[in-house]
Amino acid sequence: MASIIIHLAITNELTKKYKFKDISRLKFGACLPDGGKGRAGHLNKFIWGRNKKVYDFEYFRAKFGDLIKSDDLYLGYYLHLVQDICYRHFVYDKYKWNPMIPGNVERLHNDYGVINHCVAVKYGLVNEFVVPENFDKERICEICEFDTQRLARDLESYFNEVKDEEIFFFTREMADEFISEAVEYCMKELKALDGEGTPIESYDNAWDNNIYSLLETTLNTRDLGGYRIDGTEEYTKYGRIVRSDAVVNSSERDIGFLREIGITTIIDLRCKEEVERKPHGLCNVEGFDYHNLSIYEGSDIPDSVEAVPASYFKISHDPNMSNVFKTIAKAKGGVLFGCSAGKDRSGVTAALILWLCGVRKSDIVFDYMRTKDNCKERFELIHQNYPDIDMNIVIPNENNMYSFMEMIEREHGGNSGYFSSIGIDGDMQIKIKKKLLKEDIWTTESK
Repeated sequence: MASIIIHLAITNELTKKYKFKDISRLKFGACLPDGGKGRAGHLNKFIWGRNKKVYDFEYFRAKFGDLIKSDDLYLGYYLHLVQDICYRHFVYDKYKWNPMIPGNVERLHNDYGVINHCVAVKYGLVNEFVVPENFDKERICEICEFDTQRLARDLESYFNEVKDEEIFFFTREMADEFISEAVEYCMKELKALDGEGTPIESYDNAWDNNIYSLLETTLNTRDLGGYRIDGTEEYTKYGRIVRSDAVVNSSERDIGFLREIGITTIIDLRCKEEVERKPHGLCNVEGFDYHNLSIYEGSDIPDSVEAVPASYFKISHDPNMSNVFKTIAKAKGGVLFGCSAGKDRSGVTAALILWLCGVRKSDIVFDYMRTKDNCKERFELIHQNYPDIDMNIVIPNENNMYSFMEMIEREHGGNSGYFSSIGIDGDMQIKIKKKLLKEDIWTTESK
């Protein structure tokens, strides 16, 4: 993210506003995440069904909370991560930088090389990088292996002046602007750590991971793990319930991956005509228990955009939906369910499960909307082959899912009432929730 020189400039400015115990250890800690081998030093973790990544602030506070308060090396390390989140908001949200354009990442790093010396001069920075004695025995080394020699070499080069290079994106003025904003951001976090406010939250500061289908032979296979239960620090677990489009031509890699994460039950939501045209690729594979629980609503396109939420309501009340949820609850291992495109029948099923587990509506809608990106090629092909179809009916939009959930609330008083209405009683609802939430992966209660 931001260069080490910018991190040091922010740290230098913070020392003018906040009383630290050991400036040398603070500055070393502020550099250290960039010395982690691989990306482990930044405590990246996947959430939102592996669709997003974030720095795990909660883990760092839980593991080193006492040291954050007593040792500035750990506080500097933590503030580096805070500054990187601030930087993400700054360049992605405020200045709309696009890392997906080929060459943009390299151009941004080149900008760092140009402005590093200018920042160092303006903020009075000197290279004071010193590795603490017996650093390898520090508790911070439990996170990952650090290459402090490489970090020292990199930092030394950053102080060198680079001439005759043009700035592509990140200007000196932007550097000053960001440093000022990051100082204020860090001051707010320091106050929160001192008990004056709420510390930064990982979940709402996540960024897009650009990971789409989990399988190489599908477009839209996604895990329902990694979603936070609203009002808690509990997350849905990975490898328990996976949603998908039709797995028609399963590869050895896909089969191995599903076995590895513990998937043993396959639920095919397609109607019998769809299955006859394209048999499921896992129906006769050893180790998978295949069920074709046909949902006919959703196999055809609704008449209008306005009819989509009502179609979702019909999907949720199909007689086979009760069997879908009972099969999920009773499965001995993980479950993969899917329909043709993994959009409507799968989207409704996934939404009802996440909602039952306490995931907030906006996150449920996020999960639903990932299909819009995942199936972009599929939607383009439909438009080419059937130009008269209104693609606004076919392509997901947020209102479809919100309106569907509102219909469930009006008709049943909420999600739990819906499940009861289709014959999924309280005990069975608990089994479904345990499937996605319980720490022990499989228990006799799920059998």
